[in-house]
Amino acid sequence: MSVKVFHPKTVLFLHAFPLNKKMFKYQFEAFEKEGIPYIAVDYPGFGEGPKPINLDPRLEDYTDYIVWKLKELGVQKVIPIGVSMGGYIIFDLWRRYRDMVYGMVFVATRAEADDEERKKQRYQLAEKVLKEGKDFLIEAMLEAQTSPATKKDPKKMFELKCIMNEATEEGIAAALRAMAKRPDNTDLLETKNVPTLVIAGADDTKVTPPEVVRKIHKGTRCSRFEVIPNSAHLPPFENPEDFNRLVIPWVKSVLTDGHIECL
Repeated sequence: MSVKVFHPKTVLFLHAFPLNKKMFKYQFEAFEKEGIPYIAVDYPGFGEGPKPINLDPRLEDYTDYIVWKLKELGVQKVIPIGVSMGGYIIFDLWRRYRDMVYGMVFVATRAEADDEERKKQRYQLAEKVLKEGKDFLIEAMLEAQTSPATKKDPKKMFELKCIMNEATEEGIAAALRAMAKRPDNTDLLETKNVPTLVIAGADDTKVTPPEVVRKIHKGTRCSRFEVIPNSAHLPPFENPEDFNRLVIPWVKSVLTDGHIECL
């Protein structure tokens, strides 16, 4: 767990699948320079997270684990920044722990639940990972989640592969099953009355294209939509310069004035 907390309102980094908090390393450095408090938690089975309690959890189990960590640290309000699976957890935070959410940043994610075919694919992938190992899935994720610019950067591609390799087969399988069972969250969009930033990667053609991510913005009050160039499914890691230039002033404004017009 990475922590730089100074008061009960803090940024909460929620990583993508199948990565861990290290995908936010460029944000940690920049946020510390700006004096912005943050916490980043690895999900069970990823990075420094504990072993999954079981191999067929609910997405809500991940949320409960994160909230337990926050309460341990005395954090009362969060501005979650969630990428992909992290965005699904933001929706669940809003559904069940609404009083804790001070603002939210959705990155390369969607509100809709999986259709039946996608659910079936996730369960099949989970079984295959447990039987054959994770290497095939990591190679597929590296291909699907990165932009042409990132693919041309061997250092970044190597780092991403190393981060993904820190996930356990059990952690990967459990997360796939939890994502398959997540509810549809489109009903929550119109209830959002806190500042919301929605971000897509310009080159995300295979996982969450900008037009899919934009639906969160269209259905949400008091939201802003931005597209980050030279990035696909992992904008904070692929193009941290543009990501930080956008997110840091927005977060600081929420922390200082709370965007009163949204409340």
